[in-house]
Amino acid sequence: MVPTSDAIYHSRFNFEQVSKYSIYQQNTEFAESQNLSRAIRNSIEIAIEKNMEQLNFEYADIEDADIIATYHIFTNGRDFSIYNKSVLFCEYCLKANAWYKTDGDLNIRQGALIIDLVDPKKKRSIWRSTQALKIKTKDNSREVNEKIQLAVHSMLKQYPKIK
Repeated sequence: MVPTSDAIYHSRFNFEQVSKYSIYQQNTEFAESQNLSRAIRNSIEIAIEKNMEQLNFEYADIEDADIIATYHIFTNGRDFSIYNKSVLFCEYCLKANAWYKTDGDLNIRQGALIIDLVDPKKKRSIWRSTQALKIKTKDNSREVNEKIQLAVHSMLKQYPKIK
């Protein structure tokens, strides 16, 4: 069964002009704000890279990127608040006319994966998708990786303009 994900994006951002993306390096302040194991980080980043390549985006250094992909696994409100501040995501702003929502609401629950695409010039999220990972403590690393791969694929295929 293919999991469902929700997405929301800023309708005034020119998604058609995007050709290059980047991901914050694991030794940056952004990465340090998340309490994720190196294995989980690597799995998420590899899944993002694979799916961005399928969307015909080229990986670039941060300073040359049109968007920056960021991610977070929701574990508690405090960490999520810190993450939202790091990508300048404002829930109250979602009601503005400049945001477009796909089917459903952003359903962020315990263990959900959140991916944001950030405008590197404004350092603000311009696209967000959420997906329940449903990782269980008994899951082995292969099962965890498969759940992450499937979730990231489901999320990024909702990119507003597929090339």
